[in-house]
Amino acid sequence: METKGSDVILELRDIVKGYDGSDVLKGISLSVQKGEFVTLLGSSGCGKTTLLRIIAGLTAPDGGLVLLEGRDMGALPPEKRDVNTIFQSYALFPHMTVWQNVAYALRLRRTEKAEQDRRVREMLAMVQMEGSEKKTPAQLSGGQRQRVAIARSLIGEPKVLLLDEPLGALDLQLRRQMQYELKKLQKQLGTTFIYVTHDQEEAINMSDRIVLLRDGRIEQQGAPNEIYDHPRTSYAARFVGSANILRGTVERADERAVLLRSCAGTMLAQRDALSAEPGSELTLAIRGENIAISREPTGEACIRGVVEANTFVGGMLRIPVRLCDGAEVVITRQGIHFDFAAGDEVCLSWPPEAAVLVDREEVQT
Repeated sequence: METKGSDVILELRDIVKGYDGSDVLKGISLSVQKGEFVTLLGSSGCGKTTLLRIIAGLTAPDGGLVLLEGRDMGALPPEKRDVNTIFQSYALFPHMTVWQNVAYALRLRRTEKAEQDRRVREMLAMVQMEGSEKKTPAQLSGGQRQRVAIARSLIGEPKVLLLDEPLGALDLQLRRQMQYELKKLQKQLGTTFIYVTHDQEEAINMSDRIVLLRDGRIEQQGAPNEIYDHPRTSYAARFVGSANILRGTVERADERAVLLRSCAGTMLAQRDALSAEPGSELTLAIRGENIAISREPTGEACIRGVVEANTFVGGMLRIPVRLCDGAEVVITRQGIHFDFAAGDEVCLSWPPEAAVLVDREEVQT
């Protein structure tokens, strides 16, 4: 069975998979473009690794099609699929040197020795591993082993490279460094990457497109800035960027904004294409960095609460404010200085374009 569109390298159609009577994947359909860096993002158990294994041919789906360049891969074993997989463990051959590990795929193909040597040298230079050719994996750091695993997977020039949380075993500083290097390498080679992670920071930093999975379905997909700035559901808003979720009753709406009322006061949200009738209940998402805090109202809308504390986490000040209904709104600020103390009553406000309406049935994926 063939699919049309020269830019589509991989297509999934209605992929279904279950284990022990429980549905893990519930009809996943997805198209991936040539040279695209797509990240499957989601919490443990959402189905992202199962989906990756189905693409690789390591797990058989219960239903649906996997098409690579229009060709149905269903009957092909993993070694015939022209895709490679990098796992968190890297799976390097411990008894082989770096050179031998990288050259392994070319040796299996009986590539001429001179061509093997040329391509191995080029690939080791590309991943900055020159001078380590004679070392074994046990003599390498975690980051070096990851580079060797990438080189070994890419030297055979697969059409798609699958990466299953390959940075998960690295410390934070090295993980951030490798995020940059991996993205740079992907763009340099033009290889299609499908990357699995539960880390939103990795997904935002590295991806051309994020596919957010939840309970075996696609919750939302799009460019990182699209999902961050315009989440469609409260789940997406919380998972990517830890947004605050608030509910209120529509008091009025115009072409630009919707005004909502709750027990804590009034809130503004950006108007979407759907109706917002007065008296209807709506839910909005607002990022902590977009919330202004003051002692008295500074505009037409504000909600009141009490500062509970402030903590310094990862270069950001985190300030939880408790509302009258018990809900918590978390404000974030760069730096360590803050003009309010625990117990202070404050007003919170934001411009309508900073808040989006979520959990609207008509726009859910």
